Amino acid sequence: MLMKRIFIRHLGLFASTAVCLGCGADQASAPPPPPPFSGQIEIRYASDITPALQNAVTIAAAKWTRALSKNMGDFQLTSSANECFVGEPALNETHHNLLLFVSLLQVDHHGGALAYTAICKLSTRDTLPIVSHIRVDREDLDSVMARGELQGVIMHEMGHALGFNPLSYLPKELAEGTSDDPVFIGALARSEFSKHGAWYTGTTVPLENASNLGLRDPHWRFSVFGDELMSPAIGRGFKSPLSTITLGAFQDLGYTVDFSVADPYEVVPFFGGNRVVPERTLSNDFVRETPPTFVTPQFSR
Repeated sequence: MLMKRIFIRHLGLFASTAVCLGCGADQASAPPPPPPFSGQIEIRYASDITPALQNAVTIAAAKWTRALSKNMGDFQLTSSANECFVGEPALNETHHNLLLFVSLLQVDHHGGALAYTAICKLSTRDTLPIVSHIRVDREDLDSVMARGELQGVIMHEMGHALGFNPLSYLPKELAEGTSDDPVFIGALARSEFSKHGAWYTGTTVPLENASNLGLRDPHWRFSVFGDELMSPAIGRGFKSPLSTITLGAFQDLGYTVDFSVADPYEVVPFFGGNRVVPERTLSNDFVRETPPTFVTPQFSR
């Protein structure tokens, strides 16, 4: 049997399709070979969206795909419609790595939550997301665009969708501390933090402590980090840089990381009026609509 595999590449995202040449009935019982590694994220839209949102999602997925790589394996995804979130289509397919749904629907009132991320399925092997969902608030989209915040919001939510969340880092024992002082203890994140935040007296990387969620708040502490991609705040003038500290955390989570993709960033002490005050918050943007299910990869790496 001759298998010919065709690849399509667009902005760092990969898709593949297989064409079987000369397959016969005698091959019916042969198990299909595992498809080759085909990229980190597949995007699907679960509602109507705007061209501006689609462009922001495409740019964010391309940047995260350049920054992170990991052959997580192939997963049999079987679920009914609306199992994880309203608008989710039924799934019955074999999928490779992360399947990310994006929808543009009302979240709450104008000026409230800008977006949120939910994890639908996790890998039993890596506790990394296999199916995630980002919901952008239709009520806030125009104002977010007008203020130049849309790209930062989508990059931030995609970080949660890829694994910057307690469902992925707590099973790996990468966080510890109290609700007053939760910290991330991954070796690579700590190493990068020591290079860019040497003024801070802690030896670990501080997670947000203003929400009373403790270790379950998947954000860097704003009072320390300020304007950084995974900090829980955004505002006019914020650049939301993807730092080597965040990329170090993803390497601690199990990804292979290209640190050259990081944006320039230094941890600046928050005093003396040298910080832009956040105008909008991304706190409480990681939700558990339904408990995620665990899926085991079909093929060995």
